Amino acid sequence: MTRSLDPPYGAADPGGMLARIEALADQVGQALERGAAAPWGPRGITPDLLAVGALGGSAIAADLTAGLYGDRLPHPLVVVREYRWPAFVTRASLTLLCSYSGDTEETLSLYRQAGERGVPRAAVSSGGRLTEWCERDRVPLTRVPGGSPPRAALFGSWVGLTGLLHGLGWIEDPAPAWREAAAVLAAGALALGGRSPEAANPAKRIARSFGQKRLFIYAASERLGPVVTRVRNQINENAKLLSHSALVPELNHNEIVGWEIPGEGHAGSAVLVLRDREDAAQVSKRLTLTAEYATSRGATVHEWSSIGEGRLARLASLVQFGDYLSFYLALLNGADPTPIPSIDEFKRRLAAP
Repeated sequence: MTRSLDPPYGAADPGGMLARIEALADQVGQALERGAAAPWGPRGITPDLLAVGALGGSAIAADLTAGLYGDRLPHPLVVVREYRWPAFVTRASLTLLCSYSGDTEETLSLYRQAGERGVPRAAVSSGGRLTEWCERDRVPLTRVPGGSPPRAALFGSWVGLTGLLHGLGWIEDPAPAWREAAAVLAAGALALGGRSPEAANPAKRIARSFGQKRLFIYAASERLGPVVTRVRNQINENAKLLSHSALVPELNHNEIVGWEIPGEGHAGSAVLVLRDREDAAQVSKRLTLTAEYATSRGATVHEWSSIGEGRLARLASLVQFGDYLSFYLALLNGADPTPIPSIDEFKRRLAAP
């Protein structure tokens, strides 16, 4: 059965995931307005590092921020996806607890432990126990609008996190860069969105060529590692497909050998290469050679480059492309892109006595 990638989508998208993807530019604008109206974060401290405690869709904003400003931050930004802080998180540090629902058990554990250690705290949430605890303990909190899957609320948290870094004096005012990003996202919605027909829409065409093949996502490690993680996770959650990611130059020292033996198996594989104009020349050459090698083994290979002038806008454009790609793969896979029943069931069983 050949499924259409053009509207109307009707029962294929009952949760309205496409509408959320197409509203990314608005999400940025609304987050900028909230940040301008209510600047947030601890005042009068100069932490030795910022440790972000988060999981899943609530953590990726921190990963993207670390990649975005990795060559500019005067202090480390680390992401902790565990129940306990590492020993280097001390009273001289700042912890940021991010949980969209406010009820992520690992994040709540980190909140309690930071309090026990006397480590300064701040938080991002839409509600739940995390919000209640912050109000009780007078911990600085920025609230993001609720009612959305966490992965679809990325830009609200991402804008807020860059605002916190600016408040700490670690980066320049990010608002102008975010305004450019919003413009790029608005243009991307026209080019890649549902109303753009498949014949003119590269995200739809690439999704069609990938189908249900095993998808490998490759990019340069210096800045795009978090973007690759985001795209992979969106394919997992929206399209309900397994995918794999690896980064150059490391993959050329190990994973590349996995393509060595030609065979029919590789015909069931696809490679998405993500590029950015700041990729180092030698790294860009490695990506080209890797793509050529995978093609020679029988894989379907496509490339996609970032769009925009500023670094923030370019990273945002790649995130947007991954969101659209995952949505169209969901349609081809016959999957409802919004619910995540396996995660819901896992949490239910985990909470059972």
